[in-house]
Amino acid sequence: GEGRTVMRGLLMKDLELIKINMKMYLAVFLIGIIYLVAQENGSTFFVAYAIFVSISVSVGTISYDGYHHGMKFLMTLPVTKKQYVQSKYLLSFGFAVLVSVISLLWGMIRIQISGKQEAEDLLISAGTALVISCIILCGMIPLRLKYEAEKSRIVMVAVVVVIFLVAAACKELYDVYQKSFGKGLRFLNTLSGWQIAVGLIVVMMICLAVSVKASERIMEKKEF
Repeated sequence: GEGRTVMRGLLMKDLELIKINMKMYLAVFLIGIIYLVAQENGSTFFVAYAIFVSISVSVGTISYDGYHHGMKFLMTLPVTKKQYVQSKYLLSFGFAVLVSVISLLWGMIRIQISGKQEAEDLLISAGTALVISCIILCGMIPLRLKYEAEKSRIVMVAVVVVIFLVAAACKELYDVYQKSFGKGLRFLNTLSGWQIAVGLIVVMMICLAVSVKASERIMEKKEF
């Protein structure tokens, strides 16, 4: 239908933007590739690094859309604000999955050559990195839509720092008071890998639903 054609057009536009800046992005990815080749057990770092770079690449297309009154032009086309938002999520999540699969294949080849790492460990690490990066994307996209590039970057860094500090504080509390309330938290040790994976995916889906609604609301309020 017409909606699908519009979505395809928006995605093609973003892929062209990425292609134009490919040399710069390849230079960034090259750092991860050098680490992968230099370190015998560098596959985990490489896969996680590639995935996290991919989300900044896809979210960066929002900045390029704003250059030279690009958004004003886009809004004169038969494109709704809702379709624009949905295309950004499709691009960002799709690009993250694509990069994770490609980097995982390279990581697996490195493991086969070095024999220093378990393939299962790499798969778990890659899956975790992908889910966490998607959760981060759920924060990055609405922030980038709401603020200019510099402001959104500052806000995102602040959010990450707060999360890190809260996580560090929780770990300290857990270590200090483990004896007194250890029984209540002991169930965490009984959780299997797949239960943790399902939990992370559920958190990601909730974040995604909230994020899409927030992004749509932000775009509706914007005037171009």
